[in-house]
Amino acid sequence: MAGGGKSRWADDEEDAALEAQRIRDKEEKKRAKAEKQRKLEAAQHQSQTPPSTIPTAASVTVNDDNERPSKRRRLSPQPDDSKNGPAKLLRFPAPEWGPCRHVDNFEKLNHIEEGSYGWVSRAKELATGEVVALKKLKMENVNDGFPVTGLREIQTLMASKHTNIVTLREVVMGDKMDE
Repeated sequence: MAGGGKSRWADDEEDAALEAQRIRDKEEKKRAKAEKQRKLEAAQHQSQTPPSTIPTAASVTVNDDNERPSKRRRLSPQPDDSKNGPAKLLRFPAPEWGPCRHVDNFEKLNHIEEGSYGWVSRAKELATGEVVALKKLKMENVNDGFPVTGLREIQTLMASKHTNIVTLREVVMGDKMDE
């Protein structure tokens, strides 16, 4: 690749022409904006004069421009704080966060299947008698912390809502790794 040839990233005449066109377009936009601002100021000055003057065609077009929304227009009306007092926080019902329940709250009935990331068992909740599925994650490298595959599986099950996919009700834990 050692050669005296021209680099493929070097600027050529076409690039220079495109850059010059961009500069001309930018300058034209600046001029148009300055002209629009000048007309707007003239219309505001004219609106401050007595109403006996007759509007000209230029002021009519400027008024049409005023009716267009600005870029940062607020979509909601500004609340009048003097009437309502301080704003109140809205509270929505949400599931409460608390400590995980223990696996001892369930009675294991039978082993269903072993998968890549854990073992699935059938269990009965002692409080309600409802039959549920429990999955015990494989914790091979305990020093690495909680396995990211387990986190991904929990996140996927929480997000999925389908009749053929089990619904994740909660995450329970045991005291030791073999529970």
